[in-house]
Amino acid sequence: MMLTPFGSMIVGFLAGIISVLGFKYLSPILEAKLKIQDTCGVHNLHGMPGILGAVVGAITASVVPKEVYGNGLKKVFPDVANGVRDTSYQGAMQAASIAVTLGIALFGGLVVGFILKLPMLGAPRDNACFEDSIYWEVPGEEHHMEELTVVRTEEDEKLNS
Repeated sequence: MMLTPFGSMIVGFLAGIISVLGFKYLSPILEAKLKIQDTCGVHNLHGMPGILGAVVGAITASVVPKEVYGNGLKKVFPDVANGVRDTSYQGAMQAASIAVTLGIALFGGLVVGFILKLPMLGAPRDNACFEDSIYWEVPGEEHHMEELTVVRTEEDEKLNS
């Protein structure tokens, strides 16, 4: 909360770097090793920069002295302003909330993942996941199409080479 504009620019710059590096290096590892397909890039675009922001928020909440907040302390952290909590406890609570949020997200993701993998839902093969004509009518195609187009990935090309 009390980063100043320069500090916010640094955190934003780091978040951008984390996002790009995640797309370049982490996504292929997640897909190859864990079979996790982040088709929209949510993990890299929102997840990792969000965690960075939450960690920076917890750190600043715990190390910034009360005097820096001035009158805004009552609006941002009323319990700290009233003396119920100190700043280090507030930072610890924010760090704990990161862990709780990640736990809920992981649990929810696992439950949804297991539901989507149920055989009764008829999930397509992994190499057909990005083929729109499985689910929708694609312009220029007839309804009596006998064979679907298989989308080749870079990994498929490397294996076939």
